[in-house]
Amino acid sequence: MNQLRVDDQFSKALRAELVTRVQKASPARRRKRARLWLGAGALAGAGILGGVGATAAGLFVTPGGQQVTPLSSPFAGTYEGTATVELGEPPEGTTGIEIELTCLTPGILKIGERGASTSCTMADLASGPHTTWGISPWAPGQDTLTITTGAETRWKLTAKYVNQETTDWALNADGNSYGMQNENGAPDMISVVATNGTRGYVYRTELEEADGTAAIKTFRSPEEALAWQEARGNEAIAIPVYDVTGKTVIGEFVIGSGQEEITDSAVPPGSAGQ
Repeated sequence: MNQLRVDDQFSKALRAELVTRVQKASPARRRKRARLWLGAGALAGAGILGGVGATAAGLFVTPGGQQVTPLSSPFAGTYEGTATVELGEPPEGTTGIEIELTCLTPGILKIGERGASTSCTMADLASGPHTTWGISPWAPGQDTLTITTGAETRWKLTAKYVNQETTDWALNADGNSYGMQNENGAPDMISVVATNGTRGYVYRTELEEADGTAAIKTFRSPEEALAWQEARGNEAIAIPVYDVTGKTVIGEFVIGSGQEEITDSAVPPGSAGQ
């Protein structure tokens, strides 16, 4: 029988499927209200800080994260039903549109033409308006943004043009790269939030052993992957979280107990990383 060569695309898809299966069998955890639904792509792990996280200009950016520079004044308006919002002339250097979209009544809101969306229920609105934020990719010449929703859904939009640029990973004294996962891959030490709420780093190799990425490289078929997942079951695996030196343990990161989920959550603009 020929050996199946597992390429990167298959590995990423299979990893997502394996973690999703663990998630479905685990207790649900309420997601943060502030979510990044657009940008460089989704990453596995609600506690893993991905490079899609946007940090405002002038504040510290976790290495490998996105440096976001505002290029225009915010535009704000309140609407009911589907509307196309005029944003004005995009400044030179624009790469995205930073958005804060607030549901004022329950409904589903589709953002732009790429199918991204957010939804609000009565439960979401029980304590007040429900706001989702993100950076929408910008197309050359684009000066409007269409929000599609039900005729009676009321919503508020705040938007501004921005320039978004991926920063480089940093190196510690031992020569290990550290920072956020991004479109270029993952550094030696990946930025995470530990179960105790402390920000730190996990070694990529330890994470890959724990979440099945390393095992994926040995599989010869999807059936072998699923057999591996069933044999492992819903076992929770904890790996150490280190400070930037990679030597001092400051917490732990748990996989397979509801701590991890496939999500595109990230750090909201203005949040400091490490």
